[in-house]
Amino acid sequence: MKSSFAVAALAMLSATAATAAALPPAVAAMIDAAAANPDQLKAIVEIARKTNPDATAEIDARVAGLAAAQAAAREETLASQGLMDGWSGQGEAGAFLTSGNTRNRGVAIGANLVKETRKWKHSLRGLVDYQEDDGVISRERYFAGYEGNYNFTPDFYALLTLSYERDVFSGFDRRFAQSVGIGYKVVNTPRLVVGIEGGPALRQTRFTNGFDDNAFAARGALNARWLINDALTFTQNATVFYDSFNTSVYSLSSFTAKLNGALSARLSFQLNSESNPPIGLENLDTISRVTLVYAF
Repeated sequence: MKSSFAVAALAMLSATAATAAALPPAVAAMIDAAAANPDQLKAIVEIARKTNPDATAEIDARVAGLAAAQAAAREETLASQGLMDGWSGQGEAGAFLTSGNTRNRGVAIGANLVKETRKWKHSLRGLVDYQEDDGVISRERYFAGYEGNYNFTPDFYALLTLSYERDVFSGFDRRFAQSVGIGYKVVNTPRLVVGIEGGPALRQTRFTNGFDDNAFAARGALNARWLINDALTFTQNATVFYDSFNTSVYSLSSFTAKLNGALSARLSFQLNSESNPPIGLENLDTISRVTLVYAF
């Protein structure tokens, strides 16, 4: 009887020791090293759990500790940055030239700047399209915009947008727009983010026929970003302004492929639609661009 009891006790002690098995230092170091890359961290953690099943609790605790440390570091950085600190962005440029029966020259230049604080996200965007056909300007579009998001939660935010644009080939010499509203991220994951926005707006438009239209409008928007893999990203931005005189639709779809370091290549398609353009102009205008993008 005593012998059986001793064997049982020894078995229980062995099981307890196995359950409390420590995570090998090499595996712990791999987890720490992958903390900055969510996809790599996920893969390493899955392997670590399979190869070290008795250390699952320690693995989970280590991952949670890394996440908490990153969140605390980010919060400290955002709280201490000055007005000019924390900006990041992208610059892009593309051009084309043909010869023969026609001579076409075109250039597309754009820039995006983003800054995040503890509650705000500020975005600045500028874009220029210019093209000549046989020495005659056939496209001339300028756009500049600002959007500020005040975050109530990671998914829910209030927004303010301001924009200026000029596109005589779409029928207006200048247009200013201001809007406020709310936004919600219906999907918010590391690989896929889909947000919808809505709210009232004001627009002041000077059409090419000399007509001025100052109107209240409703604004709706869809913004999506899909990280297809580590080297390829798809983005979709669409905005609709609706007022009693004219409805404007803007849609920009882009594929961005990372080439090397901060350099990427981008293929984009833009659609601009005006429901009530000046007489003689079409409702729909499209722009296709191939650009090089530099992230900074």
